[in-house]
Amino acid sequence: MYTRKQFGRELKDLVKQKQSISKIGEWAYSTYLRHIEDIDLDFRDILLTLNTMEFGPEFAFSYEELEKIADDLIAEKKVKL
Repeated sequence: MYTRKQFGRELKDLVKQKQSISKIGEWAYSTYLRHIEDIDLDFRDILLTLNTMEFGPEFAFSYEELEKIADDLIAEKKVKL
């Protein structure tokens, strides 16, 4: 089973590497598709919301916001988007 903690760690790595925001959005969607059967509805919402970043800067989160999301996921806190 794929966990929020795993996703948070992977997201944090992408942020540290300064991957483009749109690439992080694409990655979130591919993660969603790969693990759709293993994740709950709230986790799906997080992945789909992050996916919208690939549609343009008006949907983008900053690297700081993404790192906060990653930290919350790793700490198993409620994520506010």
